[in-house]
Amino acid sequence: MPARFINIDRETPMLLPVDLREWVAGDDMAHFILEAVNLVDLDQFRINERGGGSEQPSGAR
Repeated sequence: MPARFINIDRETPMLLPVDLREWVAGDDMAHFILEAVNLVDLDQFRINERGGGSEQPSGAR
């Protein structure tokens, strides 16, 4: 099964739901956490080849 990723672009404004960053104070810890996560080197992680989420392979119950 090929790897599937969902792209997250926090710079693109959302129509629905609203951009939650606008609801958080500028000095809130959440902004620091988002910046720290963006600095993580993702090359060190492995792809979950078995999948996950709500989709099931054809024939599975």
